[in-house]
Amino acid sequence: MRAFQRGFRSFRRNLARNIVVVVLLFVCLTFSMSMLAVKLAADNQVDTIKQQVGNYGEIKISSAYQLKQFEAERTKTAAERQAAARSMTTAQAFANRVANLVPEKLTDQFAKDSYIETYDKVLETNITLSDIANTNIQQLFSIRQGDSGQPGGAGQGGGSSTSNGFMFAGNTNGASASDFTTGAKKLISGKQFTYQDYVNANPVVVIEKNLASQNSLKVGDTIEAQISGASGAKSYIDLKVIGIYETVEAQSGSSSSSSSAQNFNPAGSEFYAPLSVVQKLNATPGYVQLGSYYYGSVDDTAALKVTFKKDTVGTSSKYQFATDLSDYQTIADPLLKAKNTSMIGLAGALGACAVIILLAMVIIVSGRIRELGILKAIGSTDRQVIGQFAFEILCICLVAIILAMGATALIGQSLGNWILPKTTAKTSTSTQAQTQGGPGGAPGAQNKLYKEGGRFTQATSTQKQAAKLNVVYRGSLFLYAILILVGLSLVGMAIPLVWIIRLRPARVLSME
Repeated sequence: MRAFQRGFRSFRRNLARNIVVVVLLFVCLTFSMSMLAVKLAADNQVDTIKQQVGNYGEIKISSAYQLKQFEAERTKTAAERQAAARSMTTAQAFANRVANLVPEKLTDQFAKDSYIETYDKVLETNITLSDIANTNIQQLFSIRQGDSGQPGGAGQGGGSSTSNGFMFAGNTNGASASDFTTGAKKLISGKQFTYQDYVNANPVVVIEKNLASQNSLKVGDTIEAQISGASGAKSYIDLKVIGIYETVEAQSGSSSSSSSAQNFNPAGSEFYAPLSVVQKLNATPGYVQLGSYYYGSVDDTAALKVTFKKDTVGTSSKYQFATDLSDYQTIADPLLKAKNTSMIGLAGALGACAVIILLAMVIIVSGRIRELGILKAIGSTDRQVIGQFAFEILCICLVAIILAMGATALIGQSLGNWILPKTTAKTSTSTQAQTQGGPGGAPGAQNKLYKEGGRFTQATSTQKQAAKLNVVYRGSLFLYAILILVGLSLVGMAIPLVWIIRLRPARVLSME
């Protein structure tokens, strides 16, 4: 205790010199603590992003395969296609329908991977409804995959738009459909179909409210749908309307639309039904358009791609495992760059602090050799003298770091904004190409992920928002401040420790 008291008195006695050291340390520590705050903020936000983006993937037909099929069909004449269609056996006709679909057993097998948390299966196709007229006028920007018609593309929504042809979207649970989870569409009446409806293949359907109004349909009514390629009395299925939805963006814009466009339905005319029902209507049992998967983190992406290539499809190039890794990289890259920059700044600033405290101790100790000699001559042990200097160094570092913590709270956010790379919201060229049907206009060459939602969310989902760094005080920052304080104090003790141990009182006193 006496050594600590002498150390505090020594700190006050040499106040001017110590203030100079404190100011120098304060500047370097402020910069280092601000860099540390930026690093912790970047880490926290990247972890948050990992829970929302980069953890989605889907198995579907590869773009290269679809483009290859499209090119092969384009080389044929209409007469050749018709002749080929007439000569097909039943097995060949089925194989043609599922050529651009994924076997359901493949998607189920991949779902067993330990990284997969939830998964869904999706099939979108064009279905004929005999007693409903399609008054929807589709705009070019809202044409979805396969809407424009792909030769031989049954099951992908191929076929021309007709007055009674409608797009059906099927999955295992209506509430988990992308359009509803993204908020693009919401149920306003009735209920969604459930997983049990999918298992039992219950003939139920959810329809759009404007279409329901135009055709005088309500919850509880039935509509007649035709099985693709079938004929006769058994080729029709009665579907019960169990829910009515509205498209949120279309609804918000309806107030500004003119009353003269009464037959224009910007919300589209898509039907939602259990996957098993859509498979039956499309005559493609056991096949889906894609398997949709959510896993724990973007860090699992590489392992899942290896599993997909090695255990699921082998060397086949027909299927691909597409992920939203590019979305994660677009959002997280600026934050990761800011983190790396802050780490470099932190290391440099802490190095400067170490140099400052070492040089300060050299000057302080070299000017107090006589004091040290006298203390040891009157009976003070090395431990007592070292304790005195240790407490004095601790006081210097403590004052500097307290001031630096306060300054960090003021300039941390500004420094973070300065370090963060400047980004702007923009639409990626690749996504624009996907929206427009891919290279060469091939409708099968689209790569839009199912999680991005439907027609009206597509434009907004392709926008890459500028990253923002929210630098705030965190509990771990105080812990790191204590570690830095202890580290600087130990570094500062290196010079006094060596001098005090080697100092001989008799030699010091004889120099007088």
